[in-house]
Amino acid sequence: MNEHKVGLCASCRWVRIVQNRRGSVFYRCLRADTDPRFVRYPPLPVLQCPGYDRGDGGTLAEPERDDDER
Repeated sequence: MNEHKVGLCASCRWVRIVQNRRGSVFYRCLRADTDPRFVRYPPLPVLQCPGYDRGDGGTLAEPERDDDER
């Protein structure tokens, strides 16, 4: 998925990109673990977010493998 389809999550330091066994990719907001204002898996693209914090690279990261079904 490209940055335009993902929105701010593509370059946020609080995102964890997860891929399941079937190859589906999910953008998980790590801020949701400690702050109820945030959705764990927000609908994409995210165009505004009060918790956005630009990550180091500023580009899409590689997905982590997760064997849990979504």
